Amino acid sequence: MKQLKVLSLVLVGVAFIACKPRTFNSGELQSTGSDSFKQQFEVTRFVTCKNSKGQESGGLDFVWRLKKSSGETVSPYILGFAGSAETIEGKKVEFRSVSTIDEPRYPIPQVKPAGSFPVMNYYAVSLQYPTDEVSSGWGYLRVNGNSTSLSDVYGGMLILPKSSEAGAFANRYFIVTKEGSTLEFNCQAFGDANRDRMRTYLVKDGSHGFNGSRGTVVGAGAPAGSPVSTPASTSSTGSLDLRPVGRPANYDVQFRHERIYDCNGNGGVDVIWRKATADGKSLDVQSQYILGVAAQVKDDKNNLLSFSTVSMDGAPAFSAGTQPSSASYLRPAFEFSEEEVKSKLSFHSPIPGLTGRTLASGGTLWIPSESSGNGVAVAISLGASLRGPAYQVTANCTAKSAKIANWLTSCVGRESVGSNSGCQR
Repeated sequence: MKQLKVLSLVLVGVAFIACKPRTFNSGELQSTGSDSFKQQFEVTRFVTCKNSKGQESGGLDFVWRLKKSSGETVSPYILGFAGSAETIEGKKVEFRSVSTIDEPRYPIPQVKPAGSFPVMNYYAVSLQYPTDEVSSGWGYLRVNGNSTSLSDVYGGMLILPKSSEAGAFANRYFIVTKEGSTLEFNCQAFGDANRDRMRTYLVKDGSHGFNGSRGTVVGAGAPAGSPVSTPASTSSTGSLDLRPVGRPANYDVQFRHERIYDCNGNGGVDVIWRKATADGKSLDVQSQYILGVAAQVKDDKNNLLSFSTVSMDGAPAFSAGTQPSSASYLRPAFEFSEEEVKSKLSFHSPIPGLTGRTLASGGTLWIPSESSGNGVAVAISLGASLRGPAYQVTANCTAKSAKIANWLTSCVGRESVGSNSGCQR
């Protein structure tokens, strides 16, 4: 009889555990609000999506935990998901769930032809919305601007293709709402980089061993003290966009990026022309000048540096780093101002060895002079000036224009304006 009582208590305990909502974020949310979110989390884009017209329409994001609410740093891991994209039917969907759980058994999306959905090639997570996260603005799910109703913290199911092996479904992503309706998105294939990142999903102790790139920062931005946003890295620099992520709307009105080097799968280099004044007044071609530079360079050891800045000096007195070879080099310098980085006019990627600072002071772009080789390097100063130690990455790149040397010597700064400047536009 005593054994039966013990067995009954065990069964009751098992039943309680089975029914208990699995909200992995509970116990860590000691404070909420937008500022607290920025301090603890980083949101990075993992795929971009297209609308029914084939135009880019946002994308889907990972939500990484980088710090506890106490400020203690943790090994980065994926805790939730977010996104802002248009469905193939033209519905605008915005969502973020900081508390999610994996779901081996999930509702099948409504697809045509019926019954063709490849269940084994997909991975599903349940979008959870605890009351405190919804009230603080951390969690939301909106369709065409209207918030959807939630039921016992459950908001729906995000269903992701595991890889490009999903065949015809490799670009099809789904949200099945709690009412059972299907929202379908046309996005990039998941890819190996995202498969590696997903190994961190809900793994808090760092045993996943992940230390690679987390992707392009979007949304609320990076927590205080963490790296600023970097552009999406692609295998083809033809589609590599070096403009700052989250840049203000007037950025593309004022500035024009022009690719000057293609680094053959290892990045690229842009010069940045001012084509309009800050108030939007267009400059004629002869009045335009170069005021900035951007680059993403990866070496043969997979060291990567990315940056973009609208502050540069074509003929600096000092330089950061060293020229890659004994050939003749141009060495335009660039700098980062806190104001420009905060306003998303400039950025740089994480800089190894940058101590005592959250923002690099600047660096030097080493560009080979005409017919003097293909080695292009980015050197970021680790101190307050260009004369100290630097972190440097070098790659072999191919020139995209015969005017590079002229542009970097005669077109930099306002003094290049005018027909007698020597700038060959």
